[in-house]
Order: sequence, then structure tokens, then C-alpha cells
Amino acid sequence: MNNIVKFVCVFTLLPLFLYGGTYDDNYKIIENNKTLNIANDNTLMLGSFSNIIRFNMISFESGEMSSDSDKELKKIIVAIKKNLANKKDIVVSIIGYTSPTTDDQNELTIDSDTYANHLQNMFRYSMDTNESLKLSKRYADDIKKFFIDNNISKDILVTEYRGGKDLAFSDETDEGMDLSNRVAVAIYIKEDATIDSDGDGVYDINDDCPGTFKGAKVDERGCPVDSDKDGVYDYMDRCPATPKDVKVDRNGCPYDSDKDGIYDYMDECPNTILGLEVDVKGCPLKETLELNFERNSADISESSYDKILEFAQFLKDNKVYKVKIIGHTDSVGKTGVNMILSQERAASVKKALVFEGVDASRITTEGKGEFEPIQSNRTPEGRKANRRIEVELFY
Repeated sequence: MNNIVKFVCVFTLLPLFLYGGTYDDNYKIIENNKTLNIANDNTLMLGSFSNIIRFNMISFESGEMSSDSDKELKKIIVAIKKNLANKKDIVVSIIGYTSPTTDDQNELTIDSDTYANHLQNMFRYSMDTNESLKLSKRYADDIKKFFIDNNISKDILVTEYRGGKDLAFSDETDEGMDLSNRVAVAIYIKEDATIDSDGDGVYDINDDCPGTFKGAKVDERGCPVDSDKDGVYDYMDRCPATPKDVKVDRNGCPYDSDKDGIYDYMDECPNTILGLEVDVKGCPLKETLELNFERNSADISESSYDKILEFAQFLKDNKVYKVKIIGHTDSVGKTGVNMILSQERAASVKKALVFEGVDASRITTEGKGEFEPIQSNRTPEGRKANRRIEVELFY
């Protein structure tokens, strides 16, 4: 009688103890305490795919495919055949998974020698790694066989056996562990190796820049070329030969801060005011007017008038400038008379410039007489050089 009572008690209490080894003394989960991952199908990541179609898991119960999986498998078959009919190059991934294994270092057993604990260990869930791999292989192979039986070529089927490595559900309960017995199926659609969507001469499968602007010159990776390495692609670059390390604007052209037509990196006069004509170095153009006069005369000789025309044109082209005309004489004669003569020479030049179209308000005159010679007044040549006018440009 006592043995019968003991037997009944053990089986009555058994459900309370079956998974007791999964918990610690405070009833906290201590096995597989980590984030659980869904299907790991990285083995297929050896090529480029235009699309990956995933499906609901095919689940297994007590080692057999669940009754509700037929509908999902038929859906997968339709999708596979549809893609094949559309001339798609596909690979079908089949990955088998199983419940967690119990041969790892975290697995707890009940070591007590009591009869009840001995019975508990007999009925505890148990699966070692080898068993798990074999079972996941059988799951995957069952699905593979199903596809082959439905006229799917084995050449496009790739199987993988993950065992209990990637748990999708909690293993706290036997129901949860059963849910980890499953197969993941996915269709990988390969890229067409001959498609060049952006028409740049590089097939999409090798194109790192698939949306390149039409007509843009590209490199072997299909990316726009930047020949001068200024950060602006050639097809956008209005200044494609910019020197190295020169800062450029969004058009790929060097900056020209003073808007004089000479880029900053070449400009030796970077703050020229707007409107001044400059030379190739970015500096304001310099012009002079060299006229000499006969003794005691303020008349401009006919042979010198071409210089008047040239200077007048310069002033008309460079309206920012104003000019000061300074007259000079030699030292022959009275000082006062020479002063008046130098003023008359400056006025004579002003009159000629105004006649040629230069605004009079831009011209001032001054006479300095005999006080600023540029050569000696002791020789005829020196005196001739001193009978002159000079110009000073300003703005």
C-alpha cells in the first residue's frame, strides 16, 4: 500500500519538478539568458540579390510537420514557380532549427539521490548537440523533399542545419521549446548581371553608384569621376582642371572674392574694387600718358595725338578711374611764366580727352612749372624730356 501511495505522489508532483533544473533557487531563468535571433541565413550572402522573399515559419510538433503548414508550403511553391516563370535567377534557402540543447555548461541537473529526483531526471527534457543537428537536418530535408516532389529543381535549393543555435522562442516551457522546432524558407532573387539601370556602362551588379546622372563619366565602380579631386564630379564641374587643394564653389570653380575675373589663388591684389580692369595677376591695370611739348608751347603735336586717343579709350573702358594731369616745363625762362605754361599744358591735354569722350568731372589738372625735372636742364635732351605732362590714376 505504501509503495502505491509513493508512486501516486511522485506522478502527481512530477509536472511541478520536470523543468525545475532550468531555474535557480529564486525561480529566475538562468539558461539561454540572451537575445534570441531569428533565422541565420548568412551562408547565402555571397552574391547580390535584387530581392529576398521570406515566409512564415514551417513548424514541427513531436517531430512532425504541423497541420497548418500545408497552406504556407503551397504559398511558397506558387512563389517559386512564379519567379522561375518570369525568368528570375533564384536560390531557395531552407534552414532547419530545433529546441535548445541540454549538453551545455549552463544545464542544471538535480543530483539528489532521492527516488523522486531520480524519476524527475528520467523525465526531464533532454537533447544533446548531435541530436539537435540531426533533427534540424531532418526538418530541413523533409521540406527540401517536399519541394522536389512538387517539381522544384534541387539545383536551386540550399539547406542549412542550425540545430538549437538560434532560438526564436523562450525555452521556459515545453510549449515554448516546441515552437523552436521549425524551418525557415526564403527565396533569394539574384540580380540580372546584364542590367545597367542608369546607362553608365557599368552593370548594376557591379555599380556602387546606381543612380548616376545620365551622360556622366564614371569609373569602373560606376561612380562619377572627379578628375581634379576638388569634390565636384566632372559632369557638374565647370572648372574641371582646378589645381590640387584649391577651394572651390558648388560649380567646381575656384573662388573669386573681389569679382575681378582672377581666381583668389592666382590673385596678387585680392581686394580690388568692383569695376576695375585688372591684369593677369588680378591687379588694377596701369596706364600712363607720355607727351612732350615744343619750347614755350602747350599745343599737342599731331604725332602725339594717337597717345591721347589710346589713353582716352582706357578711361572710357575703366570708368572707376579718375585722372590727375600734371604739366611740367624746363628751366628756360621766368619761373612764373613756366608755372602758367605747365598749367596750360595740363589743360590742353584735359581738353583733348574731353573731346574724345571722357567725362570732364573725372579729370583734374595741376601745373608744377620747372620744379620737378626728370633730367638735367643743362642739355637740349634733358630740357626736352622735362617739357612734359604726367598722369596719376586714382579712384
